[in-house]
Amino acid sequence: MASAMLWTGTAQAAAGVHAEEIVRFPSADGDLTGGAPTMLSGRLLRPSGSGQHPAIVMLHGCGGLYARSGRVSQRHVWWATHLQRQGYAVLMVDSFGPRDVDEVCTTALKDRTVRATVERKRDAWGALAFLRRRPEIDHGRIGLIGWSQGAGTVLAAYGAGDDGPAGSEEGGFRAAVAFYPGCRASLSDEDWQPDGPLLLLVGDKDDWTPPEHCKELAGRDGVKDKLALVVYPDAYHGFDSPDAPVRKRKDLATAPGGTAHVGTNEDARSDAIRRVMEFFQEKLGG
Repeated sequence: MASAMLWTGTAQAAAGVHAEEIVRFPSADGDLTGGAPTMLSGRLLRPSGSGQHPAIVMLHGCGGLYARSGRVSQRHVWWATHLQRQGYAVLMVDSFGPRDVDEVCTTALKDRTVRATVERKRDAWGALAFLRRRPEIDHGRIGLIGWSQGAGTVLAAYGAGDDGPAGSEEGGFRAAVAFYPGCRASLSDEDWQPDGPLLLLVGDKDDWTPPEHCKELAGRDGVKDKLALVVYPDAYHGFDSPDAPVRKRKDLATAPGGTAHVGTNEDARSDAIRRVMEFFQEKLGG
């Protein structure tokens, strides 16, 4: 899996982008392992041009970074290349492969060995530290984006306050975007608030991670001034995926009844693309 290419040569030429660089870097999970940190793998895309660039860390969902074909999933390829063309370096983090995990969508929460609020938030912090060692990256302009479980990781990693990099001298991520997370964990922590500006995008018809907890979280004192919530009517989980007709998934461990609809909503997708680009341009520059 780790050796799979991001895209084919034809697709790469059509996109007009450079081949990705496969990188390895440590997670910040050494306090969990009691020894050496987990060595993560990732794919780093750099924009054209010289000088230092803003960067964005991408966090995959419960299905992992790779599709069954062994290639990076279509959604992540699309977002990574689109962000790259807008002038951002993009680091796609693989939290599963280095831990010998294929997916956790069908794994009960109590049985998961890679959790958003524990291991994966430390992976995000490790990615931030890695990018700050790269000379082509503007160390003060690094953002975070995630989907589903990866979006839950965004809330955990970007809401740790002084317990995370935001409490360090260099500071943490400058801005973050979360697509359809489960907001229950953050809502249950009365002290939770984002470390900075946060854009939260959810579907009103999402029956996998229903938006009610996110709506309540967004209205809470201490949160509402930093968090911008967008709720898309008639949109299900995965509404921003490119060319993915809505279908019903079964055997999902965290969806009510084990089933949920997933798929593209073109209106929501178009609006979300516009909002994400405007948000990162405002907070990180380009």
